[in-house]
Amino acid sequence: MASRKQLPTETVGARIRALRLAANLTQDEFAVKLNVSRSAIAQWETDRSGQVRDNLERIAKVLNTSLGYLVSGETGSLAGDELALMRLYRASSSEDRRMLVLTARRLART
Repeated sequence: MASRKQLPTETVGARIRALRLAANLTQDEFAVKLNVSRSAIAQWETDRSGQVRDNLERIAKVLNTSLGYLVSGETGSLAGDELALMRLYRASSSEDRRMLVLTARRLART
């Protein structure tokens, strides 16, 4: 049986990191907004700390996402083109993600 390749955003930590980067926040800036240490952010993003559970609601609020998305990757409120774009973003390399975010920001301004 072939094993399924895990996408980069299939863990809570990977989703936190992807959303933080999409919000153009450094780990330090994100830590300040949550009133935690930068090392806590680093641990969360690498799935090394169980303490992330106590902070998920605040993380979701700061990153402007749903708790469902952080916990399970659920994108229940997305449909059509939004969902397609989210899937493409998730399947992209980190370099391509940066390009996608920059392009989207440029297009949103016009």
